[in-house]
Formats: sequence, C-alpha cells, structure tokens
Amino acid sequence: MPLCFPIDTVLAILKRFPRPADPLEQQALERLRTMEAQEADSLWEQLCLRVLLNPVYLEALWPDACVQHPEMRQLLQRLQERLWVPDVRVQTENDSAQWVLEQGDAEQHDTLMHRLLAYLRSGNPNAGTPFAFLARYYTWRDLLVTQLVAPERIDLVDRVFALLDMQNKQWGKPYCGGYAYQGYARIGIAGVKPTEERLDGYAFMPWLNEGMSVLEIGCNNGFMAIELACRAGLVDAVEYNPFLVEIGRITAEALGQHNVNFQVADFSSWRPNRRYDVVLSFANHCTIDGNLAVEFENFVAKLWCLTQDDGWLLFESHNVFGAGTGAAGDDGDLDRKFDIMERYFELQDSKMTRAFVPSQDIDKLFVVLRRRPEVIPCVQRCMNLPQARQLYSYQGEPFA
Repeated sequence: MPLCFPIDTVLAILKRFPRPADPLEQQALERLRTMEAQEADSLWEQLCLRVLLNPVYLEALWPDACVQHPEMRQLLQRLQERLWVPDVRVQTENDSAQWVLEQGDAEQHDTLMHRLLAYLRSGNPNAGTPFAFLARYYTWRDLLVTQLVAPERIDLVDRVFALLDMQNKQWGKPYCGGYAYQGYARIGIAGVKPTEERLDGYAFMPWLNEGMSVLEIGCNNGFMAIELACRAGLVDAVEYNPFLVEIGRITAEALGQHNVNFQVADFSSWRPNRRYDVVLSFANHCTIDGNLAVEFENFVAKLWCLTQDDGWLLFESHNVFGAGTGAAGDDGDLDRKFDIMERYFELQDSKMTRAFVPSQDIDKLFVVLRRRPEVIPCVQRCMNLPQARQLYSYQGEPFA
C-alpha cells in the first residue's frame, strides 16, 4: 500500500515556529497548499526514503527510540553495508523499501513517522534539556523544506547533518542540542540564528564593499562568513571546532564562494599575517563550551592589533542580563569590560538584538566600535550597560 502525505499535519507543524522571512519556507508552505495528491504522495515516499534509511537522521529525529531499540541503527547500518554486495543488492533494496513502507506510514500509531509528527505537533519545546525539542523540530523542518522546494540542496544538507552528527559524537558539548547554531536560508537550514535575517538586523551589510577585508573570530559553521564574502573582498574565518569548519568549507564550495578562507585554529595562539578592515567577535571573548577563555584585556589587545588603522570592530555580547560574576557567558559586568575595551576602541553605537527562539536563547547587545590610533591608558567610558539594555535601535547611523 503506498504512503500518503499527511499534509494537514505537516502544515500544522510548520506553523508552530514559523520563519516568515525565510523564502524557501514560504515556498514550501505554498507548495503544500497547492500540490495534487499523487504528486504529494510520491514526494512523501522520497522524503521517507531519505530520512528512514539514514542512521544520522534516525538518531536526530528519534533519539528515545534509538536508546530503547539500539537494534534499529544496527539494522540500517547493515542495510547500508549490504547494498554494496552484488549478490544481495536486490534483496537489500527490497528489505529497505519494506522498512520504509512500514515506518513511514503516518496514519499507523505505532510507526516512527506517526510518533515523530505527533511529537512535533504537540510537544512542549521547553521540556527536557535546552533545545532538545527544537533540534528535532528544525531538523525535520530542514529536511521537509529542501525535499519540497530545494532538491538541488539535498546532498549538501545531508552532508551538513552528517558532520553535525560526527561533532555530537566526537567533539563534546555541542550547542543547541546538536543542531545548527547558525542557519542559512540560502541552502535550506533554519538554524537557531538565521544568518540573513540576523545580518539584516545588524544593518552593516550594505556598508561592506569589495575593498574591505574581514576577519570573523569563532565563525561556527561558517554561514555568516560565506554571506559576508558576498559583499567583502576577502573574509578569513577562524574556528576551533573542526567539524563546524568543514561545514563552512563544503558550503562555500557548493555555493562557489571562493573569497572566504576557513581555518581551524585556537584564536588565543593564532597568528595571522595581515590586519583587517573589519573584525567580528560575536560572543567569542569566551565560549560556553569552555574551549576559549582568554583574559579579557589580552583578547581586546589582540583585536586591536588585528584591526587596520581606523578599522572597525563589531562586537556581540553574551548575556548582558547576567549576574556579572565573570562566569562563562555572563556579560552582566560589561561596563567593567568596556573600561578596558574603550582604551583600544572608540564606541560608535550599540543596539540590543532579539533572540529568534526566546524560550531557549536570550537577547544580545551588538556594539559598533572604531579602532583608536593608539591605546589610551585612562579614558572616560561611554558604554552604559543599564541604558544600552533598553535600546533596540541605533541612536545614530554608525554605517552611514
């Protein structure tokens, strides 16, 4: 019996946490509303084949079932391996198709697909560990959207998720429940922080030009660096996590973006051979995973040395509502930190930026600074954190 696309259920799921600024998601919604039944069912079968025969997606979408029934992953692994053996290939393909027919039926209550859709439709996003629900939700959303309207991105997205799976198993302390921290609508990944929408909020993209060189410190999976490279002449992106760097590299290659260079490096010991017109440090003066914890003045001094004369530093905070105890991720003491920062850089403007998943993330402070010609040992600080926390728009036009 053929599989049927549960369109109403899928539409209800997509409406729970919409991304109205994401063009691929909007195209996917429109296609869901207008597809003929036969076309929809064929597409559902393709999606189930993609998801239910991939051990990476089995663990990402059904983690509890994988723990309770470890033989499922072993089954998929065995099917994948046997496909290479000529004598059993036909039987293996038949066994694989039977598995997909059984578990892809969204109308049968005991199937994997029915359990997943029921969970995504009514599950509590705040239950369990942070991002546990949203990691599954957005993984499913990305697979669905690319299957519906961006089939040319399927191979890239599958490779990205394979690298995230390797990171989760080998790196430790992954952000966001193992899901992508940065999103990229251009390739069909929502992410916790969608790159294009995020950059629109910062408002500096139109100001970048081909004559500028840019350094991004702690580039994560590299999606922002790739987007910056569409405007700037050169982008160097440094990241300690090798799995995330590889995601950036394969994405830049797939998009034909050749003016972005990714480097696996510990920023505290990294020594570039150039200075940059614009330096980005987005919540990287220390990291939540504990892999970077540089003394703050040493960090700022290095930024100053890496920035061209009269160059720019774009700085994003951690939690400016924190207690200010100096713990990783706590920038409640940002006034004290800017007593140091403003010796090296002149404050131009700042604004708060809203979290895209408020229940799991926090609003951040984005600060625009200009490199001073020389370090001033004693300077009157301009940053006023209690005031800055109230302002969600620039007070001037820092990129005019």
